[in-house]
Amino acid sequence: MKIVAALVVALGASSAFSADDPNTAVAAGIVRMSASMNEMALACKHMPSQKVDEAKAKQKSATLSDLKVSEADYEKLYSAAASDFKKKWSSMSAQQQQQSCDQMKKMPTKP
Repeated sequence: MKIVAALVVALGASSAFSADDPNTAVAAGIVRMSASMNEMALACKHMPSQKVDEAKAKQKSATLSDLKVSEADYEKLYSAAASDFKKKWSSMSAQQQQQSCDQMKKMPTKP
């Protein structure tokens, strides 16, 4: 769990939005988390790309309507977070990646 948590925290350290607006900061954090989890599901082969695309579409729709993020800002932030995840993931050893995948599998899928 430590590796997954560290990876998610590291991704949360950067933002394309200003933290001056609390709603914007919340939206940015949610989008980064969504991108990270989706990319991890793909990297670990826990979900097929079609399911990840469906999840992303639902996450995007909710973020646009509930948090009033523009589509352009959402895409920019999601793309940056996904890219950041891939960079960090590729810098991890195969053992660390496997540990992260194993930990991810143990996480409950529903609250």
